[in-house]
Amino acid sequence: MKKSKYSASNLRHLRIFTSVGTLGSQHLAARAEGLSQPAVSQAISSVETLFATHLFRRSRSGMQLNKAGEAAFGRLTRMFTLLRQINTDSGALRHNAFDNRLTMAHLKTLVAVVSTKGFTAAAKNLDLAVPTVHRATRNLEKLVGAPLIERSGANFEPTLLGEELARISGLALRELEAAFEDVDDLRGRLAGRISLGALPLARSDILPNAIGDLCDKNPRASVDLMSADYDTLLRSLRHGALDLLLGASRGKHLSADISEIILFEDSLSVFARAGHPLAGKPSITIDQLARYPWIAPHLGTPTRTDFDSLFGALDLPQGLISTSSLVVIRSLLARSDRLTLLSRRRLLYEEQQGLLVALDISLPTTARTICISIRTGWQPTRLQREFLKILTQPRPQHVADKM
Repeated sequence: MKKSKYSASNLRHLRIFTSVGTLGSQHLAARAEGLSQPAVSQAISSVETLFATHLFRRSRSGMQLNKAGEAAFGRLTRMFTLLRQINTDSGALRHNAFDNRLTMAHLKTLVAVVSTKGFTAAAKNLDLAVPTVHRATRNLEKLVGAPLIERSGANFEPTLLGEELARISGLALRELEAAFEDVDDLRGRLAGRISLGALPLARSDILPNAIGDLCDKNPRASVDLMSADYDTLLRSLRHGALDLLLGASRGKHLSADISEIILFEDSLSVFARAGHPLAGKPSITIDQLARYPWIAPHLGTPTRTDFDSLFGALDLPQGLISTSSLVVIRSLLARSDRLTLLSRRRLLYEEQQGLLVALDISLPTTARTICISIRTGWQPTRLQREFLKILTQPRPQHVADKM
C-alpha cells in the first residue's frame, strides 16, 4: 500500500472535526463527544495541520466550514458513514467505546493482510515490523469480537466478515485520500491520483490516448493502471483499490453496488498473418476457418465463449493453444497459419503496419458493449471527473469501426 497523508491521520480527531462541522461550535462538539473543549480545540488544530490549511471561519457566533472545510467534511462524513457499517455488520455496536478504539492502523493492516494474503507481505507493503501487523490485526479481531483472518495452507485468507470489513476499510481509506486531493485541488495544487483497471481490449488505444490527454492537462497527476482478469479487477474496484474499470459490460450479471457507463459497441474479428492462405479471400465460411489451427482465450472469458459458440459441434482437426497474452498471440500468428479471434482494437498497430490482417467474415453474434464500471454512489474527485469526461467524449471513428 502506498504511503499517503492518511498514514498520519487520527480517526478520533477526524471524527471530532466532523462533529464541529455539523454543530458549528467547539463547545457543542465537546459536549456531544464527552470531551473537554481544549481537547476538541487540539483535535481541530491537528486536523488543520494535517490538511495544511484552515478549515473553518472562526467568529463569535461559532465556527463555520470554509470551502476547504466543506470539501474535507463531505469526504470524511462519507468515510465515517462507511465505518459505521463495521459496527452494524460485526455486531460491535454493543461496545460503547468501539468508535474511539478503532484506529487508522486497524484499517490499513486489515486491507494489507487481506490483499496480500499474508502478514509478512503486508508488513513489507506498510513498512512495518511483522509483529506490529499481527498485533494490529488481532487487536481488531478482539474489538470486533470475531475472527477476520484464518490460515489456509501457506497463505492467510479472510473470513467472510474479514473480507467485508476489508472492503469497507478500503473504501473508507479511499474517501480519506480523496479528501486530501479535494482540499489540495481547491488550493491550486493540481495533482491527485487515479487508479484504473483495464481489460485487454481497452489497453490498446482507448486508455493510452485518454491517459495522455489527461496528463497533458494535469502534469502532476498520478495514474496507476492495473491489468488482471475481470474478477480480480472487479474485487479491487469494490474494495476501493481501483476508481474505475474499463472493459466489456456484464449487463444483467452486474451486482447492485456496481454501475456501468456505456462507451461504444464492439465486435470480434478473425486475424491471421499477412500472406495467410485465407487472407484476401471473400466471404469466408466457418467450415473454412475450422480447417486451420487456432489460438483462443482461456475458458471462462467472454471471447472464449464466443469462440466456442462459433464452432459449435465442429471438431477442430488440430490442437488448440489457449492464451490471452498478446505478445504470444502475435508471435504465433506471425510464424504459422494459426488464426485467432480478437477485437480489431487490440491489434490496431499490427494491422496498420501490415503484419496481421482481419479475414473477410462477419461475426455479428460477437457484438458486445464496452463500458466503464464504477461503484454505485461513487463521488469522483475533480481529476477523476475530468478523466471520465475524456473517456466519454465523442472520438474520431476508429479504423475497425469503418470496416
